Amino acid sequence: MNFIPLFVYLFAFMPDVQVLRWMSPDSSKPTPFRTWVSANPQIQGWNVEQLKSCRHTFNDRVDILVQDSLASALADYLDTLYLDLEDEGYDVAAFAITGTSCESLRAFLQREYQDSALTAAILIGNLPVAWFQMIDDWNNNGRRDPDDGYEEFPCDLYFMDLDGVWQDTWVRYDTFDSLVPGMDSIYDTHSGNVAPEIGIARIYAATIGKQDSLIRLYLERCHRYRTGGLVVTERALVYIDDDWTPWAGQWSGYVGYLYPERMFIADSEQTRIRDYKPRIDTAAYQWIQLCAHSWPGGHAMKYNHGQNWDWFYAESIPRIDPEACFYNLFACSNARFIERGYCGGRYVFQSTSGLGAIGSTKTGSMLEFQDFYYPLSNNYSLAQAFSSWFVQRAQGGFTAQERSWFYGMCLIGDGLLKPRFSVPVAENYQNSNRFQQPISTIIRNSFYLSERSALLLDKTGRALARICKGENNLRFLPAGVYFLKMTDDRKPKTEVTPIVIIH
Repeated sequence: MNFIPLFVYLFAFMPDVQVLRWMSPDSSKPTPFRTWVSANPQIQGWNVEQLKSCRHTFNDRVDILVQDSLASALADYLDTLYLDLEDEGYDVAAFAITGTSCESLRAFLQREYQDSALTAAILIGNLPVAWFQMIDDWNNNGRRDPDDGYEEFPCDLYFMDLDGVWQDTWVRYDTFDSLVPGMDSIYDTHSGNVAPEIGIARIYAATIGKQDSLIRLYLERCHRYRTGGLVVTERALVYIDDDWTPWAGQWSGYVGYLYPERMFIADSEQTRIRDYKPRIDTAAYQWIQLCAHSWPGGHAMKYNHGQNWDWFYAESIPRIDPEACFYNLFACSNARFIERGYCGGRYVFQSTSGLGAIGSTKTGSMLEFQDFYYPLSNNYSLAQAFSSWFVQRAQGGFTAQERSWFYGMCLIGDGLLKPRFSVPVAENYQNSNRFQQPISTIIRNSFYLSERSALLLDKTGRALARICKGENNLRFLPAGVYFLKMTDDRKPKTEVTPIVIIH
């Protein structure tokens, strides 16, 4: 989808936002590339085995790519995922991957994009990782300032941008923590057409625990979510620590594109771990937007007017078991999936309702949240909204400041999932007289004229689209029964009414 709202052009600039920092109680440091390679030996061979072929050629194409050694153990769950995605209208193919070459994986994705119009891929297991290195330039002044440090990090943009030029032309000169000409198997130059063509999401649990069992539980959870078996709550938690209170109201408003009902906490003396932990332990949210200095092992929050720090440890997540599905982690390096017990992975894979997390593998995170939440509110999947957001950032090429903020961004979980609402509308109306008399009959491939804004839901209560006041194009929907959920401030109750779309 090429979704470019008008306001992107009007307000597309980098706000002067306080930079996220790696903050940990033990002064830990990111795992270097060389250390990671020594613990993850590179396999020279490369092989792709097709597990499932695409049965159609006229819908959006998505690929399921799974680590070969996991394919047998996950076979039944992959079959279910394949069928679920087909039911959602995708053309789906599945492949088992052997090898660790990021260049080979990118070449395979390039062929899939060119030959089959690939739109997104889900990478399951310990599949190839591309690394990038840079000297941050947070204020875009072209100089090395005191807080502009060297970073090397996994970079999934490498697999999303399939026609840009990625090169390894520099090496780190350790004495001065700078870059000098050379090659070291870490990309450092990105040029040409730098915008992404596809969405990428990782189901990466190797650094969390026994990955085959964690992934089986996760895929089963995704199926229950898609079929209405996983109970969800129609609200979000927006939790913003001290350094970003000037932008807190605006950012909460962007989450409001998707969740009109949300708990909003941004008071500088209230945002503490002793407040955050009980909130995610005792209340249910479908989405959590968290803004806090962090490290892969957890979060750091200021208190006492910024003089002291609280610490939240990711290892406590399985015990807390937050009742939340999705996370936007404006939290330094929380999605650095190569780190043992990384926080984003614990939220997704070690809770009974975790489904997806967006975050960064380096210092920095998402900005311009409107370009992410607005597509989600228009029935985009997580991967589509993420790719669309990245396309907006790439307009005119990435500045040094944008590379510093965004090059570590990645999506953890099944990227084809979409936020949904939990109203059991089919059950509510099956025995109702009104179910026999739909309010509207809509001819497929035509427009629906609505006098009010609403959410269009399927029979499981999943939100498919936002209905705006005026004309709405519903050509993308197959024939069937759907429901309109309309909220009117003048009325005490939310209205849910059925409609029928026919051929």
